[in-house]
Amino acid sequence: MASLKRWVLVGVAACCALALAYLPPRGVKSSDKSLFVGQSPQATRARQHAQALAEDWRNADAAVRLLEERQRVKRDSFRASHTIVLRGATLSPNSVHNVDAVMDSMWRDLGLGETKVRVTLVIELQRSSGSADSPTPLQDRVAYLTPDSTDRTTCMASLPAGPYWTSFILGKRYARLRQHEGFVLWLEAGLGPCAFYAAYGTPGRPVQRWLAARNWDVGRYLGSHGIAGERFSSLDLMGDPRSPWYWDGVYSFPPATVACLAGRPSGCRAAVLAGAAEEETIPIPDVVLVERRWWGAQHLLPGERYLGDVARTIGRDRFLSFWTSGQPVDTALALALKRPVGEWTADWERGFVRTIRLGPAPPLGAVVLAVAIAVLVLTVVAATASRRQVR
Repeated sequence: MASLKRWVLVGVAACCALALAYLPPRGVKSSDKSLFVGQSPQATRARQHAQALAEDWRNADAAVRLLEERQRVKRDSFRASHTIVLRGATLSPNSVHNVDAVMDSMWRDLGLGETKVRVTLVIELQRSSGSADSPTPLQDRVAYLTPDSTDRTTCMASLPAGPYWTSFILGKRYARLRQHEGFVLWLEAGLGPCAFYAAYGTPGRPVQRWLAARNWDVGRYLGSHGIAGERFSSLDLMGDPRSPWYWDGVYSFPPATVACLAGRPSGCRAAVLAGAAEEETIPIPDVVLVERRWWGAQHLLPGERYLGDVARTIGRDRFLSFWTSGQPVDTALALALKRPVGEWTADWERGFVRTIRLGPAPPLGAVVLAVAIAVLVLTVVAATASRRQVR
């Protein structure tokens, strides 16, 4: 009997060892340091303050540029429902004509004709750095100026071209078919909220407040293709699902976003309606600045094409009833979808990503090791008991 107790104690000790090895200690604060990963040096408080001021200056400068461009557009009353303005370099007439032709073709592909809301796409070509006493102007973030009470018929979009598309527009890069298609998709994605204003007009107040509260993350792409061709979306920007950093990115999103990726209608509903209950006043002017890593700030994945897919699925008339509705967003959207918002969105989500599993999932190696130890302990205990059996 003493031998049996000894083997039972051995089994308990082995389980405790596994628990200590695989369960993190509780009540211990992280030191925010790693012995294996190099730590980037933190900027001083003065440096962080200077960077924050420079960022505010760039944002204000971008807003002022858009307002100035809108005033120029208002003076040119003969302009059509869409136009392109190129800033930052002197272009040849042939280059300007080529860009205008691509814009016209893209406009037709979106199914847009003469619209009540005019769209002006300002392409900021790559320019040299600013002077030493002022920050460099905003050259890496897309910005929009939506219609407001001062101008209800003009939507402005500022699209930084960067070195690649600047060379393409200036004719310094040989234009192949794939590059031409990529340029069309880049322009199409650059329209952002302005494409919805052109297609459906000004949204109702509840919808407008909802979109402003979430920085238009569900209304940035009207086209039927992905943001960079085929079905490329913000999910692809997160990397390969087989890599560990992909899951670090997934679990950095709000709980409702992760629950929607898991196919839960309640999570999808909460992800879609985030910001719908807020009663904040829409600023004038209403400038929408897209985050640099915008896919990491979404409440829904791939949210950039959500409203575009809703519009294509339910048709123009039903989408217009939602877009211009004065009812709460959840009510108006459910009526337009003719289904609960969470259920429709969960089905839509499955078209882009395999449903992930939530809940505890021990590592495979730990499971195999634990089962092997358990089988060994039970075998030893059974063998010991059989030897001491009284015949």
